[in-house]
Amino acid sequence: MKQAKSGDALIGDRIGEGKMVPFYSVGIDEWREVPGALPNMLVILASWVPLIALNIYLFRFAFPQRPEMEVGKLLTFSVIAACIAIMWAAARIAPWLALAATSMLYVILQPTGTAQLVVLACASWFALLALSGMINQWRLILRLRRWRAHATSTVLIPSEQLRQLRIYRQLPTTLWYLALGSILYPLLKLTWQFLTDAEQVFSSLDRERIDGFLIGSVALGLCLIVLLVRWVEQGIVGHIALEVPLTSDFGPLSFVAIGASVAREPENGARCECTDPNEDSKSSEYEQFVECLDRCSVHGVGAVNALSEAEFTRIADQPWVYGEHANDRLLRKSARLVIAGFSGWDSKPVRLQVDTVFGQGSVAPANYLPKRATEPLCRAKRRLSWRNCADTPLVVEEFNPATMRVLDQIPLGTLGLTGYAVRVAGRRPFLVDHPVR
Repeated sequence: MKQAKSGDALIGDRIGEGKMVPFYSVGIDEWREVPGALPNMLVILASWVPLIALNIYLFRFAFPQRPEMEVGKLLTFSVIAACIAIMWAAARIAPWLALAATSMLYVILQPTGTAQLVVLACASWFALLALSGMINQWRLILRLRRWRAHATSTVLIPSEQLRQLRIYRQLPTTLWYLALGSILYPLLKLTWQFLTDAEQVFSSLDRERIDGFLIGSVALGLCLIVLLVRWVEQGIVGHIALEVPLTSDFGPLSFVAIGASVAREPENGARCECTDPNEDSKSSEYEQFVECLDRCSVHGVGAVNALSEAEFTRIADQPWVYGEHANDRLLRKSARLVIAGFSGWDSKPVRLQVDTVFGQGSVAPANYLPKRATEPLCRAKRRLSWRNCADTPLVVEEFNPATMRVLDQIPLGTLGLTGYAVRVAGRRPFLVDHPVR
């Protein structure tokens, strides 16, 4: 394999600002042969639905003498937020949590007869699901370790990418808000009640708010447990940079394409209306991109439609050219990118700004990024997810030759792409399969 070298922007004077890690270029056959796993949604449903059903059976039918829960009083903001956080955060460790909860029920209730068989059957199901998920995870982890062991070169992970790989970033920001909110909301209410109570004794505090605080604490604790599990997995795999095929229908990763956006820092350093800090633009979930403005003198509709055919062809593989009209026809079959932070299912890798591709394909435009490593029900049906810089799905407008004035149509075969780019008056170009008549 060729010695991997990142560009001057990565090595140069910034060598002390990152970390050199082993590099491995994954062949397309290796990527295709990565074993599949149970999808996250299936794992979650197969864990929580039976557990909820088990609790209903036990406390409603098998042990009716037990004091029934007042469900209405439990439907508070903090409890609902905590439950959502627990179910969301658990992901692939949900079967282990369900197994632990079932074991606690068995110890507390000491069921006999039919109830005992039901509890044991549920426990067996959760154990089978947990072991299956653990085996799937270890198969992927061992493969990643094997790739790391076979690495013959290194690349630099810059400090900004290392920050994105910090362990707390492995859980979505919204999840942290839910978990923290489920604690802070009842805590503030309890504090207010305590301070405004003339007696100021803890025994007079509202029991339901205390229960809400405890449930919120469990949700936050679960988030920390999930982070601990992923931190251990990261430690086992170690830091590794992988050059992987950019494909949606096989392999362990799915990808997202950022359309209707341009890089916040243009390569040539020249600024435009899109990257002008004085311009108002939509909030960005992807900090490296900004909204592509239709009125921009460089990236706007008029600027794109005014290009000669040769000038247009030079940028015709960039998603920003087409705005919300971008689709999967822009994806070369040979396109590849370099990622770091891939440590197993549920990990959240980042793209490295390594420009050199090592003889196995073409460099994918910067608009393509890896997503969280979760499985769909069927890989063959997985498609590239097109989003804007605010992480909102792009709604592709259909090309209608009857109502749109066509300026010209440019074949994209010379770029290794299928189809044609059709430029339309007053709109961004469309991508179509066949020539327009």
